[in-house]
Amino acid sequence: MITEMDIGTATITSKNMVVIPKKAREKFHLHEGQKMRVFVGENEIIFFPLIPLEQLVGILKGPQSAAELIKEGRKNESRFD
Repeated sequence: MITEMDIGTATITSKNMVVIPKKAREKFHLHEGQKMRVFVGENEIIFFPLIPLEQLVGILKGPQSAAELIKEGRKNESRFD
């Protein structure tokens, strides 16, 4: 994967911890203790921040709430019983 912007150099500490450059932490709103998935390609390591569910509340706005969609889905399931 080719990066579009060079924003610094990550460092591996003596305890094998990776220090992410401040500009990258700010750009992606990363904070201490945040979990990340790690993917390994042929010649690359990719860190993908995990987003807590609390931060996803309201991300999908539409005519129905999530509760309404679930209720509707359950009604549709009962038709097939």
